[in-house]
Amino acid sequence: MNEEIFTYNTPSSAKILRQINEYEFNRQWKNNLKKNNKNLFWGILFTILGVITIIFENYTFAGFFLGFSVAVISTYFNYMTQYKKYKKAFYQKLDREISNLEGNSKDIFLEFSPYHFSFKNYKSEYKFIWNEITYCILDDRYLYITANSFMNFILDKANVDKENLDKTLLYLEMKAKFKKI
Repeated sequence: MNEEIFTYNTPSSAKILRQINEYEFNRQWKNNLKKNNKNLFWGILFTILGVITIIFENYTFAGFFLGFSVAVISTYFNYMTQYKKYKKAFYQKLDREISNLEGNSKDIFLEFSPYHFSFKNYKSEYKFIWNEITYCILDDRYLYITANSFMNFILDKANVDKENLDKTLLYLEMKAKFKKI
C-alpha cells in the first residue's frame, strides 16, 4: 500500500452506540466484579472460621477472623454500591448521548493519512499523530483504537464494509502499534 490518504465514513445509530458502550462498560468491570466476588468468598470463609474458633473458646483468633471478615465483607458491599452508582451514571450519560445522536448527523468520518489518524462525529473532531495510536481487536468483533492512552475509538466490524476494514487494518499495521488489552 502506498502512502495515500484513506478516508471513509461509517454509520452510527442509537443501537450501535448502545451496543458498543455496553460492551466497553462490561469489559472494564468484568474482572473487577470477579475480584469483588472473591472478597465475599473470603469474608464468608473467615466468618465461618471465627464461629468455629468461638465454639472452641479461642477468643483471640475468633476476634481476628471475625474482624477480618467484617472488613472484607464491608469492602464487598462498598464496591457493589460504587458499581451500581457508576452503572446508573453510565446509563444516564449513554441515554443523553443517544438523544443527542438522534438529533444530529449519524455518520462517523475516519481519515488515515501518512502523518495522522483523524476521527470526526457530530460533536467533535480529533487528529492524532501515529506514534500516539495503538490498536487491537476485541472478541474478533470490535476494532479498538486508542489515542494518547486516554481516548478510545471503537468500531464494530459488522458496520464497516470488508474493503474499508481491510484497508483500515493494513494502515494500522503499518503505522500504529498493536497493543493487547
